[in-house]
Amino acid sequence: MGQSSFEVSTPLADQFALPSNASFGLGDRVRKKSGAAWQGLVVGWYCTKLTPEGYAVESESHAGSVQIYPVAALERVP
Repeated sequence: MGQSSFEVSTPLADQFALPSNASFGLGDRVRKKSGAAWQGLVVGWYCTKLTPEGYAVESESHAGSVQIYPVAALERVP
């Protein structure tokens, strides 16, 4: 019980690290391939049973607005 509630152990921190085989990195500019337009910076990632690779994208047009998308819905902005 020597750890305080504010410390994060390495194994826990590794669980939240971006996977080494990720399609996009934090800070990459991306946009939706189709449908409603959304372009911005990758600010996070997620995975679920249905979406093994997904990203949180903060809008360039609407500061602070974030949407999540599966990797298949996104493309890198040149």
